[in-house]
Amino acid sequence: MSFERESSHKDLDDKSEKSLDDEAKESKVELHESLDEYDLEILHDIFAKQTGKGFDLPTLKEILENVGKIQLSDEDFNVIFMRMNTARNGFVNWNEFISFLILCYEQKDVKAEFETLENPIPVAATLVKSNHRYTINRITYCPTVRPDRTISWHDGSFMTCSRDGTINYWSLDVQFERSVKSTCPNLRVQQTWVTDMVALPDVSVVCTSSTERDLRFYDTSARKFELRVIFTSIEWAIYSMNYWFSDDPNEESKLVLGDMGGNIHVIFIESFARGPFRSQLGLPLLEVRYDKVIKGLVDGFRVTILPKQHSNVILQIQYYHRLNSIISCSECQKVGLLMRDLAEDKGKYVYNLPKGAWCFSVDGTQMLACGGPDCLVRLWNPFVPQNPIAVLYGHHTAICSMILQDTKFLYSLSQDKSIRVWDVAKQTCVQNYLGIPQELGEHSDMTTLYNPESRQWIIGSTMLAVIPLSPKQSGEHTDGFTHTAGVSVVLYNPLFKIVVTCGLDSHIIVWNPWDGRRMIAIKEAHTKSVHAEIIPIEITAASFDPGYQRLVTGAHDGSLKIWNFNTGTCLRNMKIDQNAEIKCIIWVKHRILVMGWNRRVTEFGDSGEVVASGGQFHKNWDLRHSEDISAAAVRIPQTIVTGTYDGELIMWRLETGQPYKQFNAADPTTRIKIQYKKLKHKVEAKVNKFSKKNIIARALGKPIEKEKKEAPKPIPVEEEAVKPNVSRRLSAVQKLIGQSSTTSSRIPSRARRVSTVVMPEQCMPLRRLAIHSVLFLNHRPMDPEIGTLLISLENGAIQVWSHHISGGFLTSFSAIHKAGDYVICMATDEKNNYLFTGSSVGYIKTWLLKNYCEPERERISMPKLRLQFPFLWGDFFAGRAARIARSQNLPMLLNSYKGHLMTISYLSYIDDAQILISASADYTARMWTLGGRYLQTLGTFKKWKNVPQGHEARPEEFQFTTPPDIERVGSSTTLR
Repeated sequence: MSFERESSHKDLDDKSEKSLDDEAKESKVELHESLDEYDLEILHDIFAKQTGKGFDLPTLKEILENVGKIQLSDEDFNVIFMRMNTARNGFVNWNEFISFLILCYEQKDVKAEFETLENPIPVAATLVKSNHRYTINRITYCPTVRPDRTISWHDGSFMTCSRDGTINYWSLDVQFERSVKSTCPNLRVQQTWVTDMVALPDVSVVCTSSTERDLRFYDTSARKFELRVIFTSIEWAIYSMNYWFSDDPNEESKLVLGDMGGNIHVIFIESFARGPFRSQLGLPLLEVRYDKVIKGLVDGFRVTILPKQHSNVILQIQYYHRLNSIISCSECQKVGLLMRDLAEDKGKYVYNLPKGAWCFSVDGTQMLACGGPDCLVRLWNPFVPQNPIAVLYGHHTAICSMILQDTKFLYSLSQDKSIRVWDVAKQTCVQNYLGIPQELGEHSDMTTLYNPESRQWIIGSTMLAVIPLSPKQSGEHTDGFTHTAGVSVVLYNPLFKIVVTCGLDSHIIVWNPWDGRRMIAIKEAHTKSVHAEIIPIEITAASFDPGYQRLVTGAHDGSLKIWNFNTGTCLRNMKIDQNAEIKCIIWVKHRILVMGWNRRVTEFGDSGEVVASGGQFHKNWDLRHSEDISAAAVRIPQTIVTGTYDGELIMWRLETGQPYKQFNAADPTTRIKIQYKKLKHKVEAKVNKFSKKNIIARALGKPIEKEKKEAPKPIPVEEEAVKPNVSRRLSAVQKLIGQSSTTSSRIPSRARRVSTVVMPEQCMPLRRLAIHSVLFLNHRPMDPEIGTLLISLENGAIQVWSHHISGGFLTSFSAIHKAGDYVICMATDEKNNYLFTGSSVGYIKTWLLKNYCEPERERISMPKLRLQFPFLWGDFFAGRAARIARSQNLPMLLNSYKGHLMTISYLSYIDDAQILISASADYTARMWTLGGRYLQTLGTFKKWKNVPQGHEARPEEFQFTTPPDIERVGSSTTLR
């Protein structure tokens, strides 16, 4: 909430008045931005002197005006006061006041606003057969070098190598292409053992090292794999290699080698015109001893050796061009991690590691991370080797590989195939990924390669595992996602003017729809513990209280929670039957009504008080349904309607909880008699020993008689007055069965059974016709001839009913234009002029309900509707929706467009701004104008365009676009 500050103030010793010009320039700011440290100290003293519950609304407003010189309208301050008053007792204490300010600062945090809700590793690993007989010991990338000597991760191939010398080529999407082999020409019987492989892409060469203490350079130009140069008789076998080349062809390339003796070799290669590897006719295989190369007797090669840098085998080595330095690690106590300049007299940094290091990762000049056999992850400033910045605990086995991603996340892989994701800034573990399949190898070694373009981490062992690490979102394919799973509920709060979304990822998110800010995100709102593991539960229903200050959510397992969504705190836990999914929640004054897969209405008290006898906090209404409830709606203060998966429709009295009408959607003209259960009382016989008759009988020696007590007569209840017409029912059922579609896929698996409706005279089976949505038109008066209730069926029809005691089924209309489609959700505006429907294939339709099933007719201005709804514009070729609407005059179809690629699960309409918000199973909640123009997606990573309040967005003030995913598949009607 914004306001204008009349004047500013500093400390008392330097307080000065502002000029009129400065006051005129001052812009609107938030409450927490207007109070400085001096103001908070004064307010703290004022609150400390208050011995009661706190300050009420007028007193607190007066205090803020006197201390902070803050002027607020009564309406604005009333909203702020309700957000502060979390106890809802009409008084605000210091804890509530300061908590509100802290929460406002957190909501203004830009990092929290755009922080992704997905785990850094969002999906399971993809396994690929390695086509190797032995374990993979190296994965490398061989890019295609352009004429300007630049490379890209979009053009090249992956290479994998095993110890027997087999080298496989893979495409960028990890598809096997071909296989070659590196062998030692001097060995005839025994095979070589290849220790490492590196690609030299600027000279089209692949180099391998082996236990034969040699280096083999293979010419790979024109898809060849020919041994061109071999260095033999190296003192120690080379174990790790790294290659770097410059954009300048005249600058020497560098092949950095680490051997098993702890020595570092740097081979400088002349790469101009492929240097020593250029093709020449008649040039035989160049086989030369390594000591001749060191002495400079081989053209095109120059060697520098840095001896005894480590006391053990060098496990990883890398040339760092920015600092002209080499970084290497080894499992030795004295020099576990080393960074040194190529020149002997330049800087040398030795990092203190008691047990050495197995791997490291460097990103820029700010961060160096390493891990080793002590199971610890250490973060270093590269130029401060004495002490690490942080030591991260969590792994249980040795760390064998790690990746620093944009200096934001650190991914570390341990030998037990556990990947821990660390937030570098917060120095905390944000995810422990245990999804690497056992097929990768239980005790085998692993090697990795990170693709920074696709953000895929390829892990090689007996097989290949491809794992995405914080995958990028492409603006060409999507505008972003609202949740990490399907969005099940989207609600608009007119009091605080915010939007709340709930999803199948068990997240509750509070949005500011006007500036796109994500104000509060409650993760894992509903959970259960299975074998000491916390598992999130899908949220399937939600509702605000009548005062719009609290939120209740229901989950797939039957649990309910009441939330203060302004602070993200849970106020109360409830539960209906075990594993009974909640489909609908209705919050009326002092009562919360819950419906779902337990086939009945469960009533809770919203204050936690006992509702039923026996100390229970809830009570169950009579069990009237024979199938699970799929939808429900309320009309205050009269009626609540429930519908099931087999088409049962029951109207209940909201005040008493008694049903007064029952129908079946497959036979809407027939009213089913409601059978009331009568309590049976047993006739008890009691013996009264002191009665006059028994005293005389005992004196005469006769047996004592027992007195019989008559059973109480049952209380008369209202009986069904209307008897169904059997002949009319038979004809209607026969007609509707031929028009009904197949069974809905949304019917729960445990409830898919043969269902029949019991008639008073006979039992006659009806084809199942599931009810998916129920909507009351609350603005219309209750009358037998006026349609006040809409229900959507699985055959694509929407039936219109009157919930009056003398009313019933009125008519129906088709709300879809594609076979097999049906309406999942419905919404309407305050005056019930428009009906919005969302279908199972992602279509949103807008209908004009004015004059439909109403006796009084109002004039409709078609020119005005055509200006607002482009769907009504004339076209040479009418679309499918327009062709279907021709045969259906009422209600008038005003709009039809594809809003999502998947099922639309919920619709919510904001009357003030004329905005429709749709939620879908495609993880998004999107905002649309009344005319069907796309505004934005909640949670988009693109720049937010502020949405106007108070009126519909117009083209001159808002740049309309089309969702990228819809743009590829949308019809001409949708794209219009």
